[in-house]
Amino acid sequence: MKKVILSLFLGLIIGGQGFSQSSDYCPKTEPVIKCRKALVPYKYTNMVVKRITYKRFNYIEEISIPLYYDARYRFVFNTELLPNDLKIEIYDKPQGEKKREKLFEANSSEKNFNFEPEPGSGLYSVYVDFLIPAYIDENGGSFAKGCVILMTGFEDEVSKAFESSGDASTSGTK
Repeated sequence: MKKVILSLFLGLIIGGQGFSQSSDYCPKTEPVIKCRKALVPYKYTNMVVKRITYKRFNYIEEISIPLYYDARYRFVFNTELLPNDLKIEIYDKPQGEKKREKLFEANSSEKNFNFEPEPGSGLYSVYVDFLIPAYIDENGGSFAKGCVILMTGFEDEVSKAFESSGDASTSGTK
């Protein structure tokens, strides 16, 4: 009985090491810095690292991002960590809903791009769809992995004060 428990414990340890190495295909340092710079002057609220696995068939993955009703938002995308192109679409309603309206569309070949929903548009959430194309490499392999960095921010009252005073270029230091 002790040998069985010991072998299960060792299996979990060895298996756990394999899981920790599986996320190494997303080294986030430089893309995150680029996203933070593109977010200025908006205040950082969230970052999503969407891991993408290319398979032998086309498929769609969707994430939902809640919004405050009257705030202005900026969504910053970085797709430098993708081995192949994909399409990103943003909607006002989730998949399967009637009268779903497309708000934004981009191709990952752009590498860095922003989306700012219209303020006061009545959105409580936006739905980001990743349209992932089928993939087979030269050797017949059917999987490739990559990441999309999505950083969100909102315009706070301080930013609005700078904008209204016409002094948006200063950082508040003298």
